[in-house]
Amino acid sequence: EGQIFEINRLVLSSMCRELQADTIDLGIVEDNVEEISNRIMLGLEKADLIITTGGTSVGAPDLVPAAIKKLENPSIIVHGIAMRPAMPTALAIVRNKSIIVLSGNPVAAMFGFEVFARPIILKLQGLDKEPRPIVTARLTRKISTALGRKTFVRVKVFQRGDEFFAEPISSRGSGVISTMVRANGYVIVPENREGLQEGEIVKVHLFDTFEAGGLNCSENS
Repeated sequence: EGQIFEINRLVLSSMCRELQADTIDLGIVEDNVEEISNRIMLGLEKADLIITTGGTSVGAPDLVPAAIKKLENPSIIVHGIAMRPAMPTALAIVRNKSIIVLSGNPVAAMFGFEVFARPIILKLQGLDKEPRPIVTARLTRKISTALGRKTFVRVKVFQRGDEFFAEPISSRGSGVISTMVRANGYVIVPENREGLQEGEIVKVHLFDTFEAGGLNCSENS
């Protein structure tokens, strides 16, 4: 009672397996920089890519980036990205292997994986093209976003006649898992836009190919 259910390992492992990538669960580490460094080193010995979740935020404490800095010849490329959700994401390279530091908030972790981990895994498999489809759809209502951040808006795509429509679900709520359950794709609002208008034609990145089949859409249409 009073504790938080930890689902990120289950979700992120499933997102890896969707790409036919094997996962090694290194477990939960206490809030100790030395212990986190040791666990990351263990992962570097066993895996091609390291993904962590939690221990990074928009402010202190940022234990995982601090732990990475203690490793041999670390290279933190970025810590904090102008996107929503997943702004606290950090990217690093150690021993020529990528380390992706994701937020502990479930939705932020999923989108951090979607934007950074997924393309890297595809690249490691020798795939240059995203296999999931993109459909063109008409927004059913206005989306409001803030300038200066690329915003990933969860949507529900449905077909009416020969046309696809995208119903916005949420651009906020990095911990509200139900918004991901209700969505079957997402729309990217550029950082130089204050949202999108009702009726605007947008590109929707679908979450899987099964949805695409149900919508009778062709790949990357």
